[in-house]
Amino acid sequence: MTQGLDPRYADVLHRRVSADGTFWIGVTTTHVVCKPSCPSRTPLPAHLEYFDSVANALSAGFRPCKRCRPLGESSRVALREAQITTPLGEMVAIGTEHGLALLEFTDRPMLRTQRERVRHLFASEILPGSFPARDEVQAEMDAYFAGRLEEFRVPLLPLGTPFQRAVWRALLGIPHGQTTSYDALAAQAGRPGAARAAGRANGDNRLSIIVPCHRVIGSDGDLTGYGGGLWRKRALLELEGAALLR
Repeated sequence: MTQGLDPRYADVLHRRVSADGTFWIGVTTTHVVCKPSCPSRTPLPAHLEYFDSVANALSAGFRPCKRCRPLGESSRVALREAQITTPLGEMVAIGTEHGLALLEFTDRPMLRTQRERVRHLFASEILPGSFPARDEVQAEMDAYFAGRLEEFRVPLLPLGTPFQRAVWRALLGIPHGQTTSYDALAAQAGRPGAARAAGRANGDNRLSIIVPCHRVIGSDGDLTGYGGGLWRKRALLELEGAALLR
């Protein structure tokens, strides 16, 4: 093997079943997480990220491979949907044993589309019922609205393209009580000048409040759009103590 190459690449190159369960690979060109033995075309070393658990790969935004099924055969029915109660209205929470994939207000116009995206990304049906992180989500929401919590800790499954994930990471970096602009968000995500693209990725965020897309406002101080409604955006920013120009 080439000097400096990750030794685990040999397992990937030879599709060794014996390596399955010892690590997982994220393929940056296709945005999927696979077993080392995946029968798909072997990626180049530069296009791989290695993870010690499939949960960490999902948390990094990689979706399960449909060929090697890194979540197991039961992954097709791994998603569960439950309700979350907040002072600003009821929310839908969808998750798996690995974390939270969607959190949206029930009256958001895009909810049906976002729900379908989650179903497609996970190649899974969405069934009613609770999931391990559901109670944690509710408890953290209660603490957030009571002013006792500024940083959420529930495990997230932000599946998306590399740029979307970069934007969502930038959103998580906006401090509680502060706001930023779309221009600044694009620069933070590594694409200066791409404010429109950053705005689209911001709108594609499926983890409302926890990934704080409400903290992005226009450069002139205008609140601009928000999928949950501008009245909710203002209420969230006022709850967090953000200084609003208008």
